[in-house]
Amino acid sequence: MRRIALLSIIIILFISCTRNEKSDFEKHFIDKTLRINLIHTGDASSESFKLDKIYDDGLWYGRTKNLINPYRLGAYFYEVRAVETDELLYSECISTYFSEWRLTEEAKERKKSFNESIRIPLPNKEATLTMYKIDSVDVVTPVWEYVIDRRTRALMTPTKNHNNRIVRLLDSGDPKEKVDIAILGDGYTLDEAKLFDADALHFYNTFINTEPYRSRKSDFNVHAVLVPPAKSSNSLKTSYGTFGYNLYALVGDEWAFRDYATQTPYDYVVILINNDQSVGGSLYNLYSTSAIRSQSEDFIIRHEIGHQIVGLADRFYSDYDDIDTLVLPYYCDFSDMLNKILDLHTK
Repeated sequence: MRRIALLSIIIILFISCTRNEKSDFEKHFIDKTLRINLIHTGDASSESFKLDKIYDDGLWYGRTKNLINPYRLGAYFYEVRAVETDELLYSECISTYFSEWRLTEEAKERKKSFNESIRIPLPNKEATLTMYKIDSVDVVTPVWEYVIDRRTRALMTPTKNHNNRIVRLLDSGDPKEKVDIAILGDGYTLDEAKLFDADALHFYNTFINTEPYRSRKSDFNVHAVLVPPAKSSNSLKTSYGTFGYNLYALVGDEWAFRDYATQTPYDYVVILINNDQSVGGSLYNLYSTSAIRSQSEDFIIRHEIGHQIVGLADRFYSDYDDIDTLVLPYYCDFSDMLNKILDLHTK
């Protein structure tokens, strides 16, 4: 009986210790999102970053288990390291408007500045945030560094809540354990709320009924946020003819969509353009755009969100005139890469 009692005590103590053991996220981070707005200046051969403002973007809904992104996709990756131990705590990859602009003829002739931003979980101790540039042969170079400390917390500004109307198209569970997509409408008036609802639903049905997304439906949350235009212009500043290509549409000011997107948990942002032209665009791990009522809208939806999540267009092409063939080399491994990226969020 004594042996049984002793064994029972050991089991109880083991279970208690296991339950009390903190995850890596709990050890190193506070459950908040730090959004860092940057001014990115440069040309074809040089670049620099300047800190603009730091925002408290609310709770952290990103990855809490696989904190290190092992896939070096995109044009930049950034990492957070503990100052005291130099331990790597978090890393992520991204592409930006600047990373594509610097390949243009204009970038060979003059410098230009762009508004950009990145989001990380808030470290609970001093940490160093470092941004690295990734070149075409996978060589990385540090281009900016910032120490996150007590002063950073003092600088944090709460994100403004615009109280926009939110439609929940798919709720599969805890945002921390799912892939969260925020759909934003650009160019819709308040009187066109029902039109936006229909367009958002069309995007959702096209997206979720396409493989390999359909097989992973239970891993997604999808919410839509109506963004009414500001005065006479689109609030998100989506422009057509980006870099001189009529069918390419990007957001010229990355700060423009962050305040609206943060009103719902998001890992990826889709911007629906209230237009019937066949335009669209994407930046890896940042956002994609689609003109939702064009004749080829379903192709644009599938095409651009694939670029955004899997990064097909960031490292493997340089000719914008060849847009229609971009996906072809990746049919054989697109599903495999997509599943690996989704697993980072959900496993």
